[in-house]
Amino acid sequence: MRARAISATVSLAHAVAEQMRPALVHLTPWQVLHALSRGYMLASQGMGRGLAEHWPSLKYCEALDGNRAGSMDLTEKGSSSERWYKGMQARELAVGFGLAVAEHIVQQRYPDHIVSVVDTSTVLRAGWPESVSQRNKGSRPRPDHLVEVTFVACRGNHQKPSKRTSRTGSTTIQQLVKGSELTEGMQIGPWNTTPCLMLSTELIGQGKVVVNILQSPGEALLPLRVPGAKGNADEEIRDKSGIPYPSAIRIPASGGKRARTVDGFHVPENDLSWFGQLLTRTATAGLTAFAGGGPTTARYLTARQGQKHYAAPTFAATSSFHDADIEVGDTKFVGTDHVFRMETVRIEALSGMVPNCTNSSETAA
Repeated sequence: MRARAISATVSLAHAVAEQMRPALVHLTPWQVLHALSRGYMLASQGMGRGLAEHWPSLKYCEALDGNRAGSMDLTEKGSSSERWYKGMQARELAVGFGLAVAEHIVQQRYPDHIVSVVDTSTVLRAGWPESVSQRNKGSRPRPDHLVEVTFVACRGNHQKPSKRTSRTGSTTIQQLVKGSELTEGMQIGPWNTTPCLMLSTELIGQGKVVVNILQSPGEALLPLRVPGAKGNADEEIRDKSGIPYPSAIRIPASGGKRARTVDGFHVPENDLSWFGQLLTRTATAGLTAFAGGGPTTARYLTARQGQKHYAAPTFAATSSFHDADIEVGDTKFVGTDHVFRMETVRIEALSGMVPNCTNSSETAA
């Protein structure tokens, strides 16, 4: 199966404060699947982690396409009537569309920066006890991902729009509210200074995929790290003994209400330097895991983040095995190739990165 270049638009309903600003973002299906795959990196999927972490994106190779209007839409194969499949598709493609759009927004905000994406739970394991940092059905509220120092929560729905019931609109609002609750469960530095993006993707919009965004502005910054100086990202760091979770977030008095504390994941100001190193090293580990560099990935993780898991031997049949390369134009990528079938079509997919480069913009899928 040869990848076909498709440039389609995704409609955005962008809510900032009380102002609505619809916009369009130009994406290809492969950009969405690339974002989805990176969003599932470091998920600790056992000895078959390579294929398991990539499969959420690879299985949607034939689910997205551009329609006659030039907008991104589900294909006939992507519009399955199975209820269980729709729920899974909404959850997973919401991550792909949400992260692709969130990266676009953050990159516009910081045009001279390298934008990285990390899974929040992987980060939290290095500083908080497993009893609160582990993600499960009863897990404590936290954002799904961090794009730089922006909290991101991604949700999606697979419901048809209805002018009579407005069911899709109601579901979208509920998902944005849920995203707001999740992002409030974590704070970096002083209260209410961390920017947040809550995204709800409507997979069956009015002739296109629609990504609804609720934004909470913020100016949180992490300490500057100078290459080669103390505290730089190349220095190995250790897990924290246990950052407090109960009553960790202090909400100042406002609107006649007294100051109070609530449970949550709070990165205090004296840990900001450590947290900046942690984010950078975790993002680097995610990129090397995407390309299949097991021992290299382990080098950038802490013990509680699964360092031993990635240092263990891998098996080429089921795991990422950093031994394939491809040239795209004048750029060479090295990584892992996955070969599989969808019905009667044989598909080859390579996940890789530029050798000796951890720039997130130079990965291929």
